[in-house]
Amino acid sequence: MQSNRKGQIRTANFGDVAKIAEIHVQCWKETYANILNQEILDQLDAQEKLILWQAITRSLDHQLLVYIEDQKIKGFIDGFLNPENNVAEIRAFYLLQEIQKQGIGREMFQCFYDYVVQKRYQFIRLEVFNKNPSRFFYEKIGAELIGEAELPEFGEGITELIYQWEI
Repeated sequence: MQSNRKGQIRTANFGDVAKIAEIHVQCWKETYANILNQEILDQLDAQEKLILWQAITRSLDHQLLVYIEDQKIKGFIDGFLNPENNVAEIRAFYLLQEIQKQGIGREMFQCFYDYVVQKRYQFIRLEVFNKNPSRFFYEKIGAELIGEAELPEFGEGITELIYQWEI
């Protein structure tokens, strides 16, 4: 567990999944409001995400961290640890808008990075929509763009950027 001046970062537990699912949906709606088709955002369902996060919380192949401030979860990062290719894949990294641009994302990434180093992984990868402004944050903290894939199901001009950190 790591603390900053406002809150703390800790490993998620099963009791956190409802709030994680809620934040997941809220962050998609906030971040992608002017990027993705509204139909996609309207179909997001916290109950469906709850099932996903329940499974992830039970999984030994994931490192799921939450950020807590004022006794409330306000962000999370989830990484899938793939021993077959020695890559830790960040599958979800979401902070509520109210806590963005305060260094919290950097601290959360550092906690995840430290965990991955301890487990002796060689790379961290992350995929992000090309129009998501968070991509610039990833670049700022040292991610290297290693690939791009078309995603026509998400709308015209939407691609997935693949970033990597070498450890």
